[in-house]
Amino acid sequence: MTLKFLITGAALAAAAIASAPAAAYDLKTSGRTLASPQLTVDVLRKISDYAKVSGGCHFLFSAHMQVMPRNYLPTQPTKPAVARGGHFEQWTVNACGAKQRFQIALWPSPRGGSDYAITPLTGRMPLHAR
Repeated sequence: MTLKFLITGAALAAAAIASAPAAAYDLKTSGRTLASPQLTVDVLRKISDYAKVSGGCHFLFSAHMQVMPRNYLPTQPTKPAVARGGHFEQWTVNACGAKQRFQIALWPSPRGGSDYAITPLTGRMPLHAR
């Protein structure tokens, strides 16, 4: 074997590993959501994208989901989910050893399915913070 052959093989192997899907792990979820399984995946994917951009985190370990009561008042500006026939939830994710809380607005889409808006409620916090 030549050195050129070994270098080419190593480069191809590294490219194959780097292109592996990022979500090749089990995400632990708890709590309750009214989102469908597909919608849950879509929202978590957007939260994961946010964690990558805002904190350099490439791994969500867990998510706790909580449906908010009908009279819940959003703490930050968001889409008027209730006026559109939807509701609010709060999801707390563990991303790279820190937790962050998000407000999720969900409502029926006029095109079918659901639309959503994600609002960060906190920055990255220690896991023991409430």
